Amino acid sequence: MVHIDGIPTHSFDELGARTVLQVAQIPQLDDLARHGELGRLGVPKESRLFTGELAFLSLLGYDPQKWFAGPGAWEGKNLEVILDRNDVAYLCDFVTLRAEDGWGDAKKLGSSLVMDDVTGGGLETEEARELIDAINEQLVSENIQFYMGEYARHLMVWVGGNVKVGCRNPEEALGQQIDGYLAAGAESQVLRDLMEAARAILRHHPLNQERIKAGLKPSNCLWPWGQSKPVELPLLKERWPIQGTVVSPSGPYRGVGITSGLNAVRVGNREENETAWLQKMADAASKILEKQELACLHIPFSALDLHRGRSAQESKLVEQLEQIDEHFIGSLQQSGAGFGDVRLFVVATPGINLREDAQTTVPYVFYERQEAEEQTSTVAFHEQEASHFPPKNATTFMERFFAKA
Repeated sequence: MVHIDGIPTHSFDELGARTVLQVAQIPQLDDLARHGELGRLGVPKESRLFTGELAFLSLLGYDPQKWFAGPGAWEGKNLEVILDRNDVAYLCDFVTLRAEDGWGDAKKLGSSLVMDDVTGGGLETEEARELIDAINEQLVSENIQFYMGEYARHLMVWVGGNVKVGCRNPEEALGQQIDGYLAAGAESQVLRDLMEAARAILRHHPLNQERIKAGLKPSNCLWPWGQSKPVELPLLKERWPIQGTVVSPSGPYRGVGITSGLNAVRVGNREENETAWLQKMADAASKILEKQELACLHIPFSALDLHRGRSAQESKLVEQLEQIDEHFIGSLQQSGAGFGDVRLFVVATPGINLREDAQTTVPYVFYERQEAEEQTSTVAFHEQEASHFPPKNATTFMERFFAKA
């Protein structure tokens, strides 16, 4: 199962009113579409965007309306943090806020501050450890606890907290005034006070002072979001006698896999070399399938140039998809030649999209080597081609995938 996650679904004027999938040269995916089953998936009556952990949960056969929790609890599972049934887990991201006159140190959280960077200026894990340690020394209590994650993303647990209190995804606020994205309503002041206290610690921290002197952005705010209580899923092995592994750079995504009973791993450092990382992902799939029946591979597709705090150029999006096709899908095809009965399922889901034309269904291709059809058309893997087919329920479609395992 290959989940290419975060591809913009809308058309771009700069791409001739076409989507990234329509413009990119992706011969490997197009070949799968011509020889396999092309279609589109969604979840009936589901109003949330079919992406990320929600999409993965659905693809594993779980109804998200019953089983989906926010990403906080999945990250807790990934980090092996034991949560009580009344605890509320939050993703806790280091971000960079700015004001018209600088980094806004003297400003209160509100309309005077803008979300400048959702990675805290490209914060590295060891740098984040210094900041988390400082936060823990001064803010940890019986009710609020922080846990170390990776890079700018970490975990906060509010013991006995209110699950309805939470900020929105900081990526939604990128380049915007933050007041509309902060916690609101009963008990929301708990989060706002916590964020203000963290800002006071971070603005004076030597690491941030050094970053500013070096011309880097400071990680000057801790942003809790994605709140949820823990969820225990019925294990996949209760339905299908399979073993499998999920491979993803995303902690919450791995957490979904772990909760379902799958193994979970992270492969390499994507930031160093995209091509090499994609090859490592393909190699990981081959090694998994030597001993297990299922390999779930998550390829996040970044539509944001996060280190610059703005949307990535359309040409970069096209180039990124072409790399995935050549160095990942192509490598999977080659490595799969050594296996007999191969079933390959590829789904492409959108990223954050606040436009009115955001799609509720997503394109997929289901390829079975033993039943591959001869090429009889010029079908291509993109949204327009997939729209010719009636939508299928993602939570039941995968029964076909697992039933033969």
